[in-house]
Amino acid sequence: MTVSKEIVLKDANVPGVPAAQYIRMSTEHQRYSPDNQKAAIASFAASRGYDVVATYFDDGKSGLTLAGRPALKQLLRDVLSGKPPFEAVLVLDVSRWGRFQDTDQSAHYEYMCRAAGVQIHYCEEPFENDGGPLSSIMKSMKRVMAAEFSRELSAKTSRAQRQQARLGFRQGGTPPYGTRRQVVDENGRRKMILKKGQTKALSTDRVIYTLGPTREVEVVRLIFQRYAVDRVRPFDIVNELNRKRRKQGNGEPWTVNAVRGILRNEIYVGTFVFGRRLCNLGRPIWFDNEDWIRVPVLQPIVPMSLFKAAAKRMREITEARMSLTDDEMIRKLRQLLEEKGRLSYSLLYDCPYTPHPANYTRRFGSLSAAYARVGYVCPANFKTNADGTKISDEQLLDDLRRLYAKLGHITIKDINADPHSEKAHFYDRRFGGILNAYRLAGIPYKFRSRRDEAAWYRQQVDYETKLPRKKPMTRNSDGSRFTNKQLLQLVRGLLRQHGYLSHRLIDEDPSVPTVQFFRDRFGGLKALYARIGYECTQSELNRSGIMRTMARLDTATCAAAASISPS
Repeated sequence: MTVSKEIVLKDANVPGVPAAQYIRMSTEHQRYSPDNQKAAIASFAASRGYDVVATYFDDGKSGLTLAGRPALKQLLRDVLSGKPPFEAVLVLDVSRWGRFQDTDQSAHYEYMCRAAGVQIHYCEEPFENDGGPLSSIMKSMKRVMAAEFSRELSAKTSRAQRQQARLGFRQGGTPPYGTRRQVVDENGRRKMILKKGQTKALSTDRVIYTLGPTREVEVVRLIFQRYAVDRVRPFDIVNELNRKRRKQGNGEPWTVNAVRGILRNEIYVGTFVFGRRLCNLGRPIWFDNEDWIRVPVLQPIVPMSLFKAAAKRMREITEARMSLTDDEMIRKLRQLLEEKGRLSYSLLYDCPYTPHPANYTRRFGSLSAAYARVGYVCPANFKTNADGTKISDEQLLDDLRRLYAKLGHITIKDINADPHSEKAHFYDRRFGGILNAYRLAGIPYKFRSRRDEAAWYRQQVDYETKLPRKKPMTRNSDGSRFTNKQLLQLVRGLLRQHGYLSHRLIDEDPSVPTVQFFRDRFGGLKALYARIGYECTQSELNRSGIMRTMARLDTATCAAAASISPS
C-alpha cells in the first residue's frame, strides 16, 4: 500500500498561516541535523502556505521523556496559554516529536495541542496528519518504531560500554580526585593527558585512567592513613585539609561526604569498577556486587591492606550506629545539642558520632519527636506574637492597610523601612506574592500594562479571591447517584445562565459537581461540551473565564480601596 501527500502550492498573494517549528537534536554529534530539519520544514511550509513565526529548539536532548526538553515544554505552555502566536506546529517526523517508550504519551501531547486548536504536521512522513483512520494507524506504527529504536539502541550501547569497560577504558564521568584521563590510540600507545573540558579527537582513540598530580596523590594517601591507621574522624580530616588550604578537584573545600567517597572508591587500589546499575530508558536497575565489572587499570595509590582497613572501620561504625539503643541515640543527640546549642537535619547529617537523621526518623517517628526527648523544641517556621501565637493573615494585612493610609502609597521599600511591619519577603512567602497581599488588603496596584495584569490574574486569581473550595458532590440531595442526563441538565443550566462554560465557572458553582467529577464521568470537558452541543476552542474558554473574573475582582478591589483611602 502506498500513501502519497497532496501538494498544495502556496499563492504568493495570500498571507501564510502562522506556524511554529519544533527542532530536536538528540546528541551534540548531530551537528548538521538542525539545518537539515529546518530546510525540510521550510520546504513543507512553502508548499502548504505556512509562515514559520516561531522556533523551538532542543539542542542535544533525548526524546525518551519530556523532562530535560525545555523547548517542548515551552511550546506546550504557549499552546495551552490560550493565545499562541501560531496555528500549527511543524515537526520533521514522528521521532523528532519524541521517542517515548509509552506511545500514549506522544499521542497525549499531540492531543493537547489539537484540543487547543493547534494542529501538528509531520513534514517528512508519508501520510497526512488529518485525523483520519489511515493517519492514526501510521502514527501508531511510527511511534512504536521510534520507541523500539531507542530501546534497541540503548541495549546495544549498554553492551558496548560494558565490553569497553572490561578492556579497561573509561566510560564517562568526572575522573576521581588524584586521577586524570589519558588518550591511547588503537594500538594502546599512550598519548596526551586531557584537561578539564577536553575530549579525544579521533574515534579510534580510547580514554584510560592515569595517576594525577603528586600533590593530589599525597592527599589521597593522607586521608587513608589518617582514617584507617590514626583512627581520625572524617570531620577532623576535613578540618585538617581545609586548614592546609587543600581543595577538591572542582576547587571547592573538602567536606565529610567527599572524604567518605574517597575511602570507598576502589580506583585508589588500581581497580576500575563499572556497571553498578543500568540506567537505560530512564529506569535504573541495580546489579548485585558479583555482577560488577572490576578491572585493574592503573598503579595503586594505596595498598590493598590499607584500603581494606578503612573499609572495615567504616563498616564497624555503620553497624555500631545501627545497633544503638534508644537511650544511646538520645545521649548522642543530647551531646550534639550541648555542643551546637541547637539541632537540625544538616547538623545531624554532618555530625561524625550521631546516626543518620533517617535513623532517628525511623526509630522515633520524626526528628521533632527525637528532639523532644532531649527537651529541644524546633523554632516555629512562622512569625509569632509576644504571647507565642502565630501572626494571622489578617494582622499582616492590617499592617499593610495602616502603612498605605499613612503614606498614601505603598512599595516594597516602604514595607522594609517600616519598623512595625514584617519585611516584604515575609509577605511574599505567606501570600504567594506581594501583589497577592496588596489585593487581599484592598490596596490598589497599577500594573505596567494590561497584558501584565491579565497574566497576573490568570495565575493568581484563585489565591487572591480566597474562594472556599466547594465540597465534591457525588450524589443528589436524596442520596441517589447522579445520572448522565441530570449532569447534562446542570451544565445546560450554567450555559443558559452565563452564556459560556469554563473550568473555573463549573468549579465555583456550589450547585454542580466539580470539574474532576465531570472529567471522570465523560472523559474530559471537551467530551462533556460535545454532549450538550456547545462548541468553543480552548483559547476562547480561557479568555472568557479570565475577563469575567477580572471584571468581578476589579469591582471588589475598588470598593475595598475606597474604604481605606488616606484622608
